[in-house]
Amino acid sequence: MRCSALLRGSVLAAVIAIAAMDASCQIQDGPGRNNSSEIMPQEAYSSLLNTSLDMSYLASMISLSELDQATSMPENATVYRAKAQSYLADLRNKKEIDPEFGMLLSIASNGSGWSTVVAANLRLWNRDYSKRIKLPADFAARESETASLAEAAWEKAREKDDYTIFQPHLKAMVELNREKARYWGYQEHPYDALLDDFMPGMTVAKCDKLFDLIKHRIIELIEEIKNSNQTASKNIYGSGRYAEERQEELVKNITTALGYDYGSGLMEKTRRHPETFSIGAGDVRSTIRYDESNPEEAIMTAIHEGGHGIAEQKIPQAYYGMPIGTEPGMNMAEAESRLFENNLGRSRAFWQFWLPQLKQEFSPEMDNVSLEDMHRYINRLNLGPIRVDADEISYILHIIIRYEIERDLFDGNITVDDLPEIWNQKYRDYLGVNVTDDRDGILQDIHWADGYFGYFPAYALGSINAAQLEAAMRRDHPDLDQRFASGDFTIPAAWMEEHIYKYGSIYDTPELMKRATGNETEVYDFLNYLKGKYEAIYSL
Repeated sequence: MRCSALLRGSVLAAVIAIAAMDASCQIQDGPGRNNSSEIMPQEAYSSLLNTSLDMSYLASMISLSELDQATSMPENATVYRAKAQSYLADLRNKKEIDPEFGMLLSIASNGSGWSTVVAANLRLWNRDYSKRIKLPADFAARESETASLAEAAWEKAREKDDYTIFQPHLKAMVELNREKARYWGYQEHPYDALLDDFMPGMTVAKCDKLFDLIKHRIIELIEEIKNSNQTASKNIYGSGRYAEERQEELVKNITTALGYDYGSGLMEKTRRHPETFSIGAGDVRSTIRYDESNPEEAIMTAIHEGGHGIAEQKIPQAYYGMPIGTEPGMNMAEAESRLFENNLGRSRAFWQFWLPQLKQEFSPEMDNVSLEDMHRYINRLNLGPIRVDADEISYILHIIIRYEIERDLFDGNITVDDLPEIWNQKYRDYLGVNVTDDRDGILQDIHWADGYFGYFPAYALGSINAAQLEAAMRRDHPDLDQRFASGDFTIPAAWMEEHIYKYGSIYDTPELMKRATGNETEVYDFLNYLKGKYEAIYSL
């Protein structure tokens, strides 16, 4: 998921205090010096860049605080941290909705002859500003504090396996997002406003169309695999112990080979959901989990989060502080990570090189594991209640379940009180899985505690985009598998840098996909990828 030295409480508090004082001074000393009629478009644009950089500094402090909360913050600090983060979010929001910012934006937007970069920045500033000024002035602070408290309640609810602990906090987050959708406005569906926030231009109608094209085919493919009588795969990890420190070394070797720069990034152990935090220029932090009975969790999570990190590191640093200095939408961000994790990291050629390294690191536990064993096991059908444990086929159904629940929740067809029952029924209908508790059911994801309604579909759309990008990459590099088998993993990051990363969000996802692959997002390459791969593995 896209959102080190462990920051201790006293250090972090000092950093936040300094950032807050600095931001306050900058707000007071802003560019309100000239009458608007005296400001030329170029001067207005320069002032906008300075303010945008100020906001990025605040965003860095907020990200550091969120990272600390995910890795080392003590439980009793929750309430104070929520208020501190709310304060920082409010400072940033005041800059973002300042009428003077709007005035400068209007002046700059009336300029002409702008470069592609400047035009894109102005487009993105206008999009963001127009949305923010529609919200009440206190909304950002309320949202931040509500999310911090909801996260703490979610963690406690998971610990107690009791949805009712989280339920009132989830209701609060849903109401906040309904309020947000009302203020932002929408044409057909309130959920459209939330989808558009994470994936500009995305709507319920577009999601429904794409998901309807793949949903039933995926259910059919799962049935074909189950009926093949070849689904049994021996646990290649057995009952051995895979020391965390040795997993760390292997993870670093793999992610470095793929292009992750540890001079500009770190991977930390987390106590909750793995995430990647973009702190600032030359500073990306990823969090992963380790299981000493199964090294696959850390390896594949690191490849996924590494995909996010590589993308952040490869966006030109000259774009830092500009609105174009990030991905154009989460449907592209998740494509960047899932391309590395699934399309490449689960390929036979990938493990043709890395299996010997794995066996060397974990001997004698894996001495008898063959390449065929590894390839089949890492692509095994794994039907269960947990999204992050799912295989890449059934994973899409996990996402469609969440999408349909969010869509219907914001349409008013269902309520927060209904969710456990609806969740469990959909798992029975789509996956044939009985969910037996809240922890492994409705409480398994942190996204709703953070208020990330509209994010989940990006995972499935990211998988669709990843297959389309891989197909284009292979057209340019038909020898990719041979390169992988020999230990050369440089092509994917280089190809993505040339076609995707270097643009940041100058173009939106549909345009970027069209430039890179020849078409906007389509399901053909994704379905063809699943069909070819799993027909070969299961002899369908």
